[in-house]
Amino acid sequence: MSEAGSGLLSRRRGPRLELTLNRPQRSNALSRALVEALTSALRAGDADPEVRLVVLTGAGEAAFCAGGDLGGELAGGGVEDVTRAFAELVRTLDGLGTPLVARVNGHAMGGGLGLVLGCDLAVAADDVKLGTPEVRSGLFPMMIAPLVERHVGPKRAAELLFTGARVDAPTALAWGLVNRVAPRAGLDAAVDELAEAVLTASPTAVRVGRRALAATRGRQLHEALPALAERLLEVLSSQDAAEGISAFLEKRPAAWKNR
Repeated sequence: MSEAGSGLLSRRRGPRLELTLNRPQRSNALSRALVEALTSALRAGDADPEVRLVVLTGAGEAAFCAGGDLGGELAGGGVEDVTRAFAELVRTLDGLGTPLVARVNGHAMGGGLGLVLGCDLAVAADDVKLGTPEVRSGLFPMMIAPLVERHVGPKRAAELLFTGARVDAPTALAWGLVNRVAPRAGLDAAVDELAEAVLTASPTAVRVGRRALAATRGRQLHEALPALAERLLEVLSSQDAAEGISAFLEKRPAAWKNR
């Protein structure tokens, strides 16, 4: 299914929602319409109890996402609107309960790298590059800079952000930008393996846990513990927890209730 005119493709495969940035002629660059459609699709998926995982990728093989569309609205009078829409997308990614896997099928630059980092897990083809080249165009990746620093630390973040460096997939793996690297021919299998591992876990525990992590990120431990304790009580009182404990004691696979 396509979000008409937005450049986003959406498809359901059982409990998986697959979202594809579909502007290959523009290296899947982020227009305002695409950003808003992606935000809307993520929120709708998160509200659907049947959706337990989102896989985000780009159309074609050249690019996952080139970031902001420098030849489109960013070159005209729509800079403020696109910027605000992207900020809302980043907030949405951070606040979801549904886990996300990035299928990094091609290069991920600037805001495209931000999308990868906004996902919980990422699998990259072994011939892709990732980076933040904005400074080479007189810009700076303000809204994704905290995500970059969160993943790689201040020194490596400074190298990426201040030099516009592009790192290859093995380096991205070593630095913690992605979870796994796979040969291009094995990319889908690697994504499926990771996705299925998530889908065998309790959907309730994953959903509550993801939101708890987002809500307490950056806090001192003594500040975070009360909120984490509340979320643990929420999980313990769920039907999934009762089922999981019973399954463990009975030595059988759990039949999750998703509540």
